[in-house]
Amino acid sequence: MRSRRSEARSTELSENEAASAIQAWFSGNNTRIQEEVKNSESADGGQNGAASFKATNSLRRNKTMKMSKVRKNFKSSINTESVQAFFAQESFSATLKGIIDVQGRMSEPFTLLIVFEERNSDNDNDFKKYSNYFALNVDHEKAWFSIKRDGTSEDLTDNTDVIVTGLRGGLGLEPDTITTYWLSYDRDNMTVKYGKGYAMEETTLLSCDFSEGAETPEKLGRKRRQWSTFFAIYDENRRDASIMLYRHPDDIAKHADKKMTKGEGFGVINAESLLEIRREPLSANPSPFVLASSKATLNVIDKGAYIFSSELPTSCRVLYETTSNINLDMEFEMGASEVKLSDAIRRSIVTEGGLLNTKLKTKSYLRITLGKGRGESPGIPYVLEIWPVGARSIIHNHGAVCGVIKVLFGSIQVGIFNKVTSSILDTKKNFRPTELFKFSGFKGDTTWISPEWFQTHQLRNVTNDYCATIQCYRYDENDNIHWNMFDYVKDENGEVGNFFPNTDFTFGFMRKKVLEEWNNRLS
Repeated sequence: MRSRRSEARSTELSENEAASAIQAWFSGNNTRIQEEVKNSESADGGQNGAASFKATNSLRRNKTMKMSKVRKNFKSSINTESVQAFFAQESFSATLKGIIDVQGRMSEPFTLLIVFEERNSDNDNDFKKYSNYFALNVDHEKAWFSIKRDGTSEDLTDNTDVIVTGLRGGLGLEPDTITTYWLSYDRDNMTVKYGKGYAMEETTLLSCDFSEGAETPEKLGRKRRQWSTFFAIYDENRRDASIMLYRHPDDIAKHADKKMTKGEGFGVINAESLLEIRREPLSANPSPFVLASSKATLNVIDKGAYIFSSELPTSCRVLYETTSNINLDMEFEMGASEVKLSDAIRRSIVTEGGLLNTKLKTKSYLRITLGKGRGESPGIPYVLEIWPVGARSIIHNHGAVCGVIKVLFGSIQVGIFNKVTSSILDTKKNFRPTELFKFSGFKGDTTWISPEWFQTHQLRNVTNDYCATIQCYRYDENDNIHWNMFDYVKDENGEVGNFFPNTDFTFGFMRKKVLEEWNNRLS
């Protein structure tokens, strides 16, 4: 009779067998995810955009490589740090968490410094005199992190990952345009990230994880003690950290951070502060799809396919609660109308001489406003938009406002783009805007935008029927600019243009006319 020990030994896999098993699992898992995308259904039997988006994105990972392998490919340059001077200052609270945005036309190398003491004016011409600091350095063609601890500089080259993205401009400066350079400082996860545009996973260019290799709580504890100067949760002897921007004297002398140049359009990025501090660091993207908090289950929370309505920024939550139950054919379903408004709209779109058909000969899609504006949004806050087959918007943002988009009929494809800079074409006439990802929203799906998330997009109807959405906008509660226009990319010359929200029809007028056309169709 064989012993249990021999039975256990006989079931062990060789290295080749284990590798084959892992590969088979991986292939099977990918197949399963793709089948879930294909067969995902929402409660009303339609397709579910959130499930498709989550499953598709779970398969997408950007490649990374160590800075030590990339840095040798950069051309050598003079040490510009020695000629940089103090330019601006902000402060971190003692939490050491958040995102720092630097927004300007940076034509010469700059350094963003987090100093663990108060500013000393004697160091304004040489930040290396400080004893403890973390620095983001951005040069003409490269960027890197550096630190100094207790007076000793330490090399982070082997700790820094370079993320391979499709973004134009590379790691370094984009001197011909106003751009946002961001630094995410994450105390809890001991991770620092750098990127350009919006702070997202897709725009991250560098990442340095100071907890790398800590597989156990004990190892993590040792790592946290090792780097306590930079990531201490609490230190009674340490004051709030100072955030300082050092710039080259030539850049300071120009004072051209936000001035327009030839070929540029004025946009909301021109009105944003040079330095802005946000409280939450970048750890992971939220979902662009919203689900009512009342529908949350343990399984839904675990999958992470949605952001819940209770988690939305305040202004988004107001818009969501207003529109969550809206339905294009609500009057028909309640018995208050014998005609589906969706049928009447389709007939007006496809019928020669119809109200919507006639208007659509002059433009791609329609904006139909509902109610009045009270100054809390760019234009009227609620807009019914009708997208015939093949319609698309231009690439645009919404002036850094909060927004909610609900699909009332059909399906819409949404392409998410990086932040619009002040110049759409670079010096080589290459088109700058980069689509980061895309997803489709189906009837009943709700998506959201905020100043930092999903703000710049392009909507397209790629189906064989029209689509109707309700778009809702409201200034963020912390918005001190109240930009009253949408910034868009001009197709004809690549410049930034501004669109003041208008209307093609009021909803009451449109509804009355298309229902009249429906009732008169036989005559």
